[in-house]
Parts: sequence; structure tokens; C-alpha cells
Amino acid sequence: MITKEIENLYNDYLSQSDSRWEYGNRILYRMCKEEPKHKEIDVIVGKVWLIGRSYAAAIERRKNAVDDNDDFYYDVVASKMLEIGSELDDRITRLQESTGHIVDDVKEILSTHKFLTDTFGKMTGLKKRSLASKYLHFHCPEKFFIYDSRAIKSIGKLVKIPDKKFLVNVSDYDHEYGYFVCRMLELQEYLYEKLGTYEMPRSIDSFLLWTLRKKK
Repeated sequence: MITKEIENLYNDYLSQSDSRWEYGNRILYRMCKEEPKHKEIDVIVGKVWLIGRSYAAAIERRKNAVDDNDDFYYDVVASKMLEIGSELDDRITRLQESTGHIVDDVKEILSTHKFLTDTFGKMTGLKKRSLASKYLHFHCPEKFFIYDSRAIKSIGKLVKIPDKKFLVNVSDYDHEYGYFVCRMLELQEYLYEKLGTYEMPRSIDSFLLWTLRKKK
């Protein structure tokens, strides 16, 4: 269910939005484009470290932390990511090569997000759905919405009740991220119908953060 204020809000956003953080984000996108695979320890550590730290979702925030963070990254994170690397690379490649929209690939998107969330959970003892969404977004920017507390707060005000039609025939997914994606897809669909523009995840995320700043 979409609130009536969205169209006016979005038009205001288009006329007032800025390019804050654009340069830093371009660096992260380029990093993942140039080094998309999970076969080299230093590459894996660098990507998980830089994306997590840049987006306030550092993987070293975990239960019962006793070891040094450097050891954790190399002994635990790199080791586990190498173990799942081939499957993760296959999943990412399929999504990168898909010409469909997010709604067409939602089953693979949600399954891949859960796969990585579960992997991060084994490392940390915590649900790292936010980090998983951000990590995957920088590898597949056209497919993954960025999930965090600010995006949840903003989308919850604009799309009150998620339409779960997008989850038909989708069984393997993290429910919180799945419902978040439903809201985001509903907003994306609405913007396309009303304004004729198919907005990518980064644009929608920027819009959501802009609405929070506007309403302060």
C-alpha cells in the first residue's frame, strides 16, 4: 500500500538531490567490478573490510569476540569466503548476466542474500543481513536493494504494508529482507507507473535517505 505523498516527494527529490558520497561509492563499485571473484585472500578481506566499514556494517562486530580483528579477517572471514567462493561467484555471475528486472530475478536474489547472510552468521553468531545486502549490492548494483535501519524507517513510512505478491514461489529467503524487498519493489513499480522511470536500487536508496533528512 503506497502513501499518496510519494509522487510529490519524489519530484522534490529530483529537483534538490545532491551527489554526496558519489565519489566514495564509485570506488567501491569499481573495486567489485575489477575484482568480482572470491579466490584470493587479500581481495576477499579488502572487499569485506572496505564495504563493511564504509557502510557501518563491519563484520568484526560479532558475538563473543576474543581474537584480534586482523586475525579474524584472515583466519575466519577469508577462510569461510574461500570455502563458499565458487558458489557465491556462480550466483553473482548469473545475476550479473541476467537482463531481467529485479522482480524477474527475485527468487535468485533472495536466495543469494540468504546464502551470504547465513555464511556471515556462521562467522559472527549474528544476523548480518545488512552487510550481506550491501556487499551483494556493490557486486550487482542493478539487483540488490540496500537494507539498513535508515532505509527500513523511510520505506516503512512510504509503503505501509508490503505486498507479498513478489514472494510467490519464493521459499528460501531471509524474511526481514524479503519483506523489505517487497516494499522496495512496490515503490519501484509505483515510480515506473506514475513517472515512467525505472529507478535502480542506488537511486531509490538515495531517495529514502533524502526523505529522512527532509523530515527532520
